[in-house]
Formats: sequence, C-alpha cells, structure tokens
Amino acid sequence: MKKPMITLAALLFSGALTATATAQQPGNPATPQQNAPQTQTMQTPKNLPDASEFSDADLDAFIATQKEMAGIQQTYSRKLQASKDEPKKAMKVQQEAQQKMVKAVEENGLELERYNQIVRLAQHDADFRATLQEKL
Repeated sequence: MKKPMITLAALLFSGALTATATAQQPGNPATPQQNAPQTQTMQTPKNLPDASEFSDADLDAFIATQKEMAGIQQTYSRKLQASKDEPKKAMKVQQEAQQKMVKAVEENGLELERYNQIVRLAQHDADFRATLQEKL
C-alpha cells in the first residue's frame, strides 16, 4: 500500500520540476504564473494526449525515469533543506536538480516533451496513472 503513495509523490514532484525545466527551454516562453502550483480546483486541460498515443517503449522509459527521479528527489530534497536559509544556494541546488532530472529523462530515451505529456496525463487520468503504477 505504501509503494503507490511514494510512486505518486515522485510522479507529481518530477512533474513539477520538469515543467519548470520545460519552461526554461528556448522557444518556450512561460510566465511565473504558468509554473505556479495549481489550486485544488484543478481543471482538466483540453490538450491532454490520449493514453493510446504512448507506446509500451514510451511507458517503460517513463517508468525507468521515474525510478531515477525518486533518487534525485531524495538527494536534492535534503540539499534544499540544508540550504533553506541561503536563497541563492537553494536556487542553485534546485537548478542542479532540474538538470539531473532532464538528463535522466533523456538518458532513458524520452524527449522532455513526451515525458511531460505522460506526467500531465497521469495527473489527470486515474486509469492511466493506475496503469503506470502497475508497471512499477
């Protein structure tokens, strides 16, 4: 019972950070408001992909990435906690974490955009999220 909760937490954490990393890519203008955490009245975006658009290879790469993300999350959560009184250092730690996460996505054979599509769909589609959790 504990494993799915940890998995979901890692999924949501990685989604939040990779959304920031995506916003930093050239040609992808984003305002800070677009990267702000969503409120409890979260609406389902209209441009979500269909689960059938993702191949088994995409999902396997996503799962491999998620496993790496859990380790990155642990490591950098501790580092962020240790630098909470030093905003410049904390920002540097967060940027380093984002770079590690982007690297993990790419090393597992996914494009960052594809990874983010899977994250967004998993956040809004309970059946798709359950499918991913089964693969873990």
